[in-house]
Parts: sequence; C-alpha cells; structure tokens
Amino acid sequence: PAAPPDLRGAALGLRWSLGAAADAGRAVRAVAAPGTLGDWLSGLFALAREEVVAGDAALLGVLDGLLAAMDAHDFLVALPALRQAFGWFPPRERAAVARHVLALRGADGPARDLLRLDIDPVLVAAARALDARVDTVLAREGLREGDPA
Repeated sequence: PAAPPDLRGAALGLRWSLGAAADAGRAVRAVAAPGTLGDWLSGLFALAREEVVAGDAALLGVLDGLLAAMDAHDFLVALPALRQAFGWFPPRERAAVARHVLALRGADGPARDLLRLDIDPVLVAAARALDARVDTVLAREGLREGDPA
C-alpha cells in the first residue's frame, strides 16, 4: 500500500500478463481516488494492455462506474492522468476498449465516435466545471427554475 500507484498497477499488470489470476476490477476500486486512479491505470496498462483489450468486463465495468460517479471537480483532477494512461493503447486497441464501453452501456454505434471529439476534452471538462459553479450560484440565490420566488 505504501508503493506509488503506478508501481502497484504495474505489479498487478505483470502478474496478470504472466497468467496469474488478477481481480483487476476489485483492485481498481482500492485506488479510485481522482489523484491516483490514472497513475495506477498507467502502470496496469503498461504491462497488461492485451489482457484489458481481451475483454476484462469486470475492470472496464468498474472503471466506467467510477468515472460516471465522479463530480466535475474530481473528473478534472483525474483527467490528465487518465488521458496519459489510455495513451498506452494504440488506435486499434482504443477502439476495442470503446466497443467494450458501448456494450457495457447497451449502446449502438461506431466505437470511433467515442474516440473523436471536435474540441479538446480538457475544454469540455472545464466547461462542465463552470456549469456546476453557475448552478451552485443560481441555487444559492434562488434563481433556478422551480425555486420559490
């Protein structure tokens, strides 16, 4: 537990890539803090990329749930390291991960649509954070639709 998150992820990735049983879904819950998640995934993906792409639905399902549960601030904290972690995957493998995510969500459509944004994802995340701050001010001042006058 005292080891840096990237080394802990790499240790699990090494075990997994050598054929040892690995409960990556459970392990990712233990490092789910926004400041450590991406680093842990970088270590894991560096050594067990193929195992992730082969379809560990448990890991991808847990990861999808963790990311969906993050508020805007936590997501912005986690985003740079997450982008770096997923940088370990070449385009074809990113598409395979995207197909798994679509299947988890029961969605149809090309996986490439998840991989391409017309604008910088950091800008999208910053815009969401701004929206959250505006909503907080509107609620505090009683200016949201449906609030008593």
